[in-house]
Amino acid sequence: MITQEIIVDTSALIAFFVKSEIHHEKAKQFVINNPEYRWLILETVFDETVTWLRTKISPQVSISIGQLLRTEHLYINISDLDDQAIWSAFCKYNDKKWSYTDCSILVMTPRLQRFQVWAFDEHIRQMSGLGIVCLPK
Repeated sequence: MITQEIIVDTSALIAFFVKSEIHHEKAKQFVINNPEYRWLILETVFDETVTWLRTKISPQVSISIGQLLRTEHLYINISDLDDQAIWSAFCKYNDKKWSYTDCSILVMTPRLQRFQVWAFDEHIRQMSGLGIVCLPK
């Protein structure tokens, strides 16, 4: 089986791990139907995800899923240069409601040469004209 790498957004992670989320079944099916994908977890997405899980579910769930994301998937640190580029994008697209984390995905996709992003977030879908391929379609 050929492995492909895909950047994973917070919205996909929460949908996948939290059964009560509206996109849970779609997320589960996406993983089942695409076993060849290796998840790329950006530091910003990790931060947003584990913080959400800690506040909305529990500290224990946050830690166990955080451990899984850091050990079973490819964790990508954000460098100082990346951070500057993300901040520039955040300021440039001030007409959008894109979060700093959304902008990190916008900046890191070309840097990593991985343009597919697994997300259920409309903000990520709005970036399709900027080279991002949001899955599932």
